[in-house]
Amino acid sequence: MSINEYVAGALGGIAGVFVGHPFDTTKIQLQIRTAGDHKVMNSMHAWNMVKSEGLRKGVFRGMMFPLVSYGFVNSVFFGVYGSIIKVLEPDHTITPTHLQVFTAGCVAGTVQLALSCPVEVVKCTMQSQIPLRMVPKSVCLAEKKTFMNSAKYYRGPMHCSKDILAKEGIKGFYKGLMTMFMRDVPSYGLYLLVYEGLFLHLTNHSLSDDRGVGAAVLAGGVAGCLSWLVVMPLDVIKSRLQVDHAGRFRGFWDCAVTSVRNGGYSVLFRGTVITMARAFPVNAMTFLVYSQVLYELNIFNPPVRSKISKENDW
Repeated sequence: MSINEYVAGALGGIAGVFVGHPFDTTKIQLQIRTAGDHKVMNSMHAWNMVKSEGLRKGVFRGMMFPLVSYGFVNSVFFGVYGSIIKVLEPDHTITPTHLQVFTAGCVAGTVQLALSCPVEVVKCTMQSQIPLRMVPKSVCLAEKKTFMNSAKYYRGPMHCSKDILAKEGIKGFYKGLMTMFMRDVPSYGLYLLVYEGLFLHLTNHSLSDDRGVGAAVLAGGVAGCLSWLVVMPLDVIKSRLQVDHAGRFRGFWDCAVTSVRNGGYSVLFRGTVITMARAFPVNAMTFLVYSQVLYELNIFNPPVRSKISKENDW
């Protein structure tokens, strides 16, 4: 088994987190807002609120944990993807089919959940605790009091993790797991299907340089946007479940029904604009770093692996 995909995936994941964390924090702030304050909360307002807390406590709050953790998560994801492709099509001279690429993406998306769910719980909890000082008092006084009286403001990911473990046990780190399963499995299959197809189209028609830098950037960005767009309602519910350490929701359906009842169907698409703004640069950077690192590693450590080639008829 080649480790090239694992190493390249780790570095790509780290690069993506660094680029996208400020956008992600803003998205979380939008998605967890209650019906009482959604009227005054939009993407720019949420961003200004995050930015007002400074770099450490606002823009990059909670970043170190996913920065390190998503290196492992993406290492597993891309490594498993490469391994499954080799299982489905052992002959590296034969191009994998659309179905094989989609299936490998779905399997890789399933496997990475064991690592990504705890990371998401801690990250979202940290991001949700940015103070609400910029929200008008007339609108959010009750929420401010609730926050100050009942929630801890965690000093860092270890403090947050210890508190979740003490109060909820191991299961607290897997809150929203089934929602993540419903979100990640099909979206990761689509993610890689779109990326591979667009990348090959661009390179086969000489629309990129020899190393595919431009193709990786464009294909990665488009794949990221499309794969996020189709699962936005699931992402909103996932975020609300994972920051609900008070047990307000009984599960997926209770969270979905309660959210729609209080905020209308539009609540399920809250944060879509900032998610799209985040998805393109994050995934463009992820695939750029992944593809270029993999290119170099394959020179020094040539693997015998199934590879989607330029002779593909996609």
